Amino acid sequence: MQSLLIYLLIGGSLGACLGHFNRCNSGVCPLTANWRRGALYGAVLALLFYSMSGCGDSTAMNQSSANVKHITGSEFDAEVTRATLPVVADFYATWCGPCRQLAPTLDALADQYAGKIKFVKVNVDESPKLAQQFQIEVIPTLLFFKGGKLAETSVGLLTKADLIGRLDSLLQTNAPPAAPGR
Repeated sequence: MQSLLIYLLIGGSLGACLGHFNRCNSGVCPLTANWRRGALYGAVLALLFYSMSGCGDSTAMNQSSANVKHITGSEFDAEVTRATLPVVADFYATWCGPCRQLAPTLDALADQYAGKIKFVKVNVDESPKLAQQFQIEVIPTLLFFKGGKLAETSVGLLTKADLIGRLDSLLQTNAPPAAPGR
């Protein structure tokens, strides 16, 4: 909350200065008509910049939820490669907007697939060696593991329907197809 106030104060102050010192003679210029308009538009632009830059409460993304565990590089082997269930590993960063959009969807799906699929999340800023090991260059990246082996990779923001399809395919067994009937 404190950082939001700082953004608003800086934006409003810069806008007010522009409005005062660079006054528009016609009075119709939205930013420079007067110092009040400048302060208002400066604060609005600061709020927009604040929300786009992901400066909100980023520590919440590092917290584990009921069915999504935040892990570090040292825990990866025990939590993912030795897991008996299929695992979805979400590689993210707290400053990443699409990662912040994906987090509630993964939490909801983790609740839906509880006991069938294990969900973990890895902060690439906290575990850079692990991100390098899996060649994570774009976030969010989801790695799907089955039997301790990487089965599939998904880069970028996915829709909930697409994620459900990938999770369902991860759950399917690798049984040979039935012989066609005569």
